[in-house]
Amino acid sequence: MSKELLAIDDADLHLSILRKIAEQSGFTTTGAESVSVAKHLLRTRKFDCITLDLSLGEQSGIEVLALLYELRCPTPVIIISASEDAALNETVRIGKFLNVNLYAAIPKPVNLALLRQTLAQVFEGAPSEELAIPSSW
Repeated sequence: MSKELLAIDDADLHLSILRKIAEQSGFTTTGAESVSVAKHLLRTRKFDCITLDLSLGEQSGIEVLALLYELRCPTPVIIISASEDAALNETVRIGKFLNVNLYAAIPKPVNLALLRQTLAQVFEGAPSEELAIPSSW
């Protein structure tokens, strides 16, 4: 049985990579290249997992986290970002404060093996461990 992943990223190359890795992990993928498209999809459809880039053109992935809070959406969220440590740490704090189900944070460039492993864990329904941002980011 396939599960549905929403990949939110404004870079076509990254969406293509996410689709391929997600497919290998059992997901079908819907891409959203902007905050407005992501918001529309989240209001109208249910997803089993969300990958979220924090830098979406002129907008921020934090806007998506705020909508997930508003919708009381329990879907696991994997942050995939090239943001600096401080920004990523702050985003994790905001997500936790909003009670968003932050499953993992993966820095760009993406470690594909780690992404594949993380998606497989989500697919299997494995609980996330307490999310902490490594100090090496």
